[in-house]
Amino acid sequence: MKKKVFSGAVPATLALSLCAAIALSGCAHPESGGHTQAQSNVPSPLTDLDNGEGTAAASAPQPAVDPQALDALNAMGAYLRTLRKFEVNADMSTDVVLDNGQNAALLRHTVLKVKRPDRLRADITGNGNVRGLIYDGRELMTFNEKKGYYTRNDAPPTLDGFVRELANSWRIEAPLAELFYWGNDKDDNAAITTAQVLGVEKVDTRWCTHYAFQQRGADWEMWIEQGRRPLPCHLVVTDTTQASRPRHEVTYHWNRAPSFVASTFALHPKPGAKRIELEPAAARPSFEEAQ
Repeated sequence: MKKKVFSGAVPATLALSLCAAIALSGCAHPESGGHTQAQSNVPSPLTDLDNGEGTAAASAPQPAVDPQALDALNAMGAYLRTLRKFEVNADMSTDVVLDNGQNAALLRHTVLKVKRPDRLRADITGNGNVRGLIYDGRELMTFNEKKGYYTRNDAPPTLDGFVRELANSWRIEAPLAELFYWGNDKDDNAAITTAQVLGVEKVDTRWCTHYAFQQRGADWEMWIEQGRRPLPCHLVVTDTTQASRPRHEVTYHWNRAPSFVASTFALHPKPGAKRIELEPAAARPSFEEAQ
């Protein structure tokens, strides 16, 4: 069955990657017509919120953009940029929209290993396949075990330059690239039309503050760990441009002091794998679109 992958607009810092993408070609098609605007079946978190000051306080006018919410995003981005070496295990669910208008979730697991300034490896599992991307300061390497191919191409000497070249030249969305860009773009805050602090919630074993944001084309929520290490715990983005309002969700699990052996950032193709040429795409497809 044909399907259209989640394609919600997102903040400038999120625009490079929300789908853990390493795509060489795409197969998305325009959404089928005839469907009425679907309503979200997710209860509003606001219905259960209580700031401890009663109904009168809850009904008082609130600013559209709460500076505390924006400050939290900026603090998170600043902290992420201080991490010289880290590993992230991310569980992801990304909706596709079927021809009948129904959302169907694609489940993926990404392990991202980063050693600044010039090492990155991402391994993505799902749909009975393992594929990934490796960067060693000299080359961009990709592999797809199910399809039996790998690629090698020259790359910039720094990680930030590498991620930008992926998006701008190769139209490849680096896995979890939002982790590299939060707060780098001064226009990020300008794109946000509403921002709220919703309260404190537990994400697995972590106490995290829940924030809600809106901008043109997307509603999104971020849970940020409390304390001295404001790491992202959970992210939800809802595409408001499509009738069924498909969602993309990520839960992050962090290791801030990993140990990487030298071979971590080297490509070792499976026996029989074929090297192919990686060519820039005209558009930026998602990883799921390339399956």
